[in-house]
Amino acid sequence: MPGRERNQALMRAVEACFQDPEIRERDYYADFRRAWNGIFDRALAAEEPYFDVSSPACFPVHCELEGVDIDFHIDQLKIAEWYEKELKSWKKVVFSGKRLKRERGTGRLLFHDVECAYDPAAAESALDEGIRNIVACAVPGIPVTMRIVYGNKWVDSRFNPLLRSRLDVFLIGTDYVPAFLGDAMEVAVYLFLMDTCIIKTNLGKVPDKDIRGLLHGLRPSPMLRIKGLA
Repeated sequence: MPGRERNQALMRAVEACFQDPEIRERDYYADFRRAWNGIFDRALAAEEPYFDVSSPACFPVHCELEGVDIDFHIDQLKIAEWYEKELKSWKKVVFSGKRLKRERGTGRLLFHDVECAYDPAAAESALDEGIRNIVACAVPGIPVTMRIVYGNKWVDSRFNPLLRSRLDVFLIGTDYVPAFLGDAMEVAVYLFLMDTCIIKTNLGKVPDKDIRGLLHGLRPSPMLRIKGLA
């Protein structure tokens, strides 16, 4: 779908999310709507992509949530570059080490009760063979899931069926996933959907005043500032 048509379709779906009573009836709705309207206006005005999504470095992740249908394009070479930089830094903010369990019988990867999808046949020709770590990120959903976005082809080889049922991965912090996405609209939609997930999964469990402080659009998330969208 051409960029303008895609963006128009995405904005129609975003508007439908704004009209959802579970979103619209929150105490912070006016501020939430105002903040995200500004973010989306700036994202729509940013025409240049961040990288060539037709390159071998592009790893697509499809997401359908609350009527929003989008392919997120993740730059695997940038993941490797940022990982190398953080490895040399005393401060670790982008990648955090996690251990996933492989469920017997189904073969599913789980982080506690969160499922992590992967595709051992995924085309990953641009991977840096010198950085053979496996990297995952959160994908918007109710519940939120995880996806291996770097090193799918190495997952199965890390398991010994008799001795080992756990997989060490690096999880990209949700605030920093936008650093690796294809364009400004993907950045805005990703964080907007994560806010939608936060609101809906905490509804009736956490007071609105506490949820407000968790929302990427109202804090705002550091990548929104870095990308010039806040």
